[in-house]
Amino acid sequence: MKVILANGTELSPISVTGGRRTVQGANRDVLSFVFPAETSMDELDGVFTAANCETVTIVDGESEYVHNAYTVRAELKREPVMVAGANENEPAVY
Repeated sequence: MKVILANGTELSPISVTGGRRTVQGANRDVLSFVFPAETSMDELDGVFTAANCETVTIVDGESEYVHNAYTVRAELKREPVMVAGANENEPAVY
């Protein structure tokens, strides 16, 4: 999976999900990106600007999805996300 921002920056998230959420008092469409733990928060803070998010293109295999005007940042945070579930031999991977 690849995310391409308006300025041409390409990022490789683990996943991208969309939905609706109340942000700044309005019900808005939102995109949530999950990046590997080694991705720098400073890098993400610098590239996810209003200008760069005027157009967000998500390329997933053969499919390409273009989203316009995702310019209000709801949050930027670091938290554990399960990327592989536990089984009888291995614990979950976060």
